[in-house]
Amino acid sequence: MKRRLINIVILGVLLTSAIAMQAQLLPYPIDTIDGQLFYRYEVEKSIGLYRVSKNFGVTQEELIKYNPAIEQTGLRYGETVLRIPVKGEGELKIENGKLKIENAQEPIVESQETRRDSVETRVESQEAKVDVKVRKYALLLPLQANIIQRDANMDRFFDFYEGVLLAIHDMQSAEQKYELHVYDIGKSQTGVQKLIAENKLAGMDAIIGPAYPAQVLTISDWAKTDSTPVLIPFIDKVIDIDSNPWLLQFNTTEETEAQAMVDYLVEHKDSINCVLVDAPSQDIPKNIRLIREGIKHKGLSYTTTTIRDILNDSLDVALRSDMENILIFNTQKYSNIHFLMPRILNIVGNKRISLMSQYSWQSENIILPQIFTSDFTAEDSEARDQYEHKFAMFFGNEHASELPRYDLLGYDLTRELSAWLDGSDYKGLQSEIRFERVGENGGLQNKYIRVVRK
Repeated sequence: MKRRLINIVILGVLLTSAIAMQAQLLPYPIDTIDGQLFYRYEVEKSIGLYRVSKNFGVTQEELIKYNPAIEQTGLRYGETVLRIPVKGEGELKIENGKLKIENAQEPIVESQETRRDSVETRVESQEAKVDVKVRKYALLLPLQANIIQRDANMDRFFDFYEGVLLAIHDMQSAEQKYELHVYDIGKSQTGVQKLIAENKLAGMDAIIGPAYPAQVLTISDWAKTDSTPVLIPFIDKVIDIDSNPWLLQFNTTEETEAQAMVDYLVEHKDSINCVLVDAPSQDIPKNIRLIREGIKHKGLSYTTTTIRDILNDSLDVALRSDMENILIFNTQKYSNIHFLMPRILNIVGNKRISLMSQYSWQSENIILPQIFTSDFTAEDSEARDQYEHKFAMFFGNEHASELPRYDLLGYDLTRELSAWLDGSDYKGLQSEIRFERVGENGGLQNKYIRVVRK
């Protein structure tokens, strides 16, 4: 289980020492004692010294050093309150009213409360006074940071969180500062409802998240009333997108994916034969149905066959020798067709056969050439190299390797959100994002999609 919140802090420059810090590292109170930050942790049931040390990223010796009484009393549920040092890339300290980190290569700062709508404040530099604009983002994720037995799937949201933090760090400038307020809202609507009821989201310039449809539905009404943009990273069917101008949807729709594929097939129509493979009992997914309709509407070359024909070694009848034959199955699940691959490979001969694949199939061992649509790019660049260096420097842990990478998604979406608010452009490290308005009164959807050959 990843306990990365211990080392995750918001990177940037402290706006002013007069503003109180609102720590968001872990969901426990933080005290300042002799200039050093400590969690105030009331021991939970069935938790021992070893587990506390692992959960907070400190040694048992450090726990005893700052809490010498526990050598005699041990840890008592409901009674023992531990003083636990907050850890970053070095030791976090308060010095001259400012948060600093010793032995760190970059400055680090935690989130603070400020006023609404990019308030201008004044900050003293050593050389001159400059006007500073402050932009506040709220990040709503199901981190489950205070749950011992976490859902392992939640680790991807830690990856996303780390990418957002690096984006905040990279966007800081002398004229524009960013604050990130992080809320661990779980999986249900309750967390979002509580934030709204307690007025925690008031004054934010934008919201990133949440992760689940019911939560999005809850925050949608609030966003429309409060006129606050909400960037939705993980959902491709946002109910209110047609009527709420404050919603931004990253995931492309099935219609966008289908149109991109049809456009590609039209572009290469003189060299491609589409082979529509049917299984009568299957409910055809919407994007595949739209692709098939587009093929017929555009008058593209196509033949039809069935899974039964493939099992009877009769696929050859539907193939053309003068064109590339692209097999288009009526399913999005590779598990429904993987057993057909040996049969297909046996009859290839001098025919050219490719498979219309799904992005989610890329972890499968598919020998046939593939064609699929993707929201993501996979190009290495100098900017990607710089990102990898900073990721290793700040977090010291390996990111997930499977694609798409959630840390890069968090980075790109945060940068794109800021570019959209500024009316400028941003070229993503993993995602090219092109927001387009859905109707006159609707929100924005990402329309970038590319066709990939593999």
